[in-house]
Amino acid sequence: MANARIVNTPSQAIPQTGVSHAQVTISSTAAAICSSLNADTTHVFVQFTGANARVTFDGSTNPTTSLGFQYPDGSTAYWTRIMALKAKAIRDDSTDVVVEVQELNYL
Repeated sequence: MANARIVNTPSQAIPQTGVSHAQVTISSTAAAICSSLNADTTHVFVQFTGANARVTFDGSTNPTTSLGFQYPDGSTAYWTRIMALKAKAIRDDSTDVVVEVQELNYL
C-alpha cells in the first residue's frame, strides 16, 4: 500500500518497542522536551502535569511566559517526530512542569 506509513489518528500508533516511558521536568529555563528519539519512533504522546507550560516548535526560538503555545496543566498532545525533536518548553509560572513522554510507532 503506497500510504501505509501515513498515521491518520492516534489509534494507529502503538508504544515504540524497547523504549521506556519517560518524564521530563521543565523549569524556568527553556529546554528541549525530547533531545533524542529511537530511530523507529514516528510520533510522541505527551502530557503536561503540575502546571502550565509554553512550547515552541521551530527548534531555535526559546519559549517564554508570554511566547509559545500554551499547554495547560493536564493537557495532552500527539506530536510528529519532527515536532517532538524541535519542541522547547518552559514553565508558565513558578511551578515546575513534568512532561510525561511516550514514543510511538505506526501499526
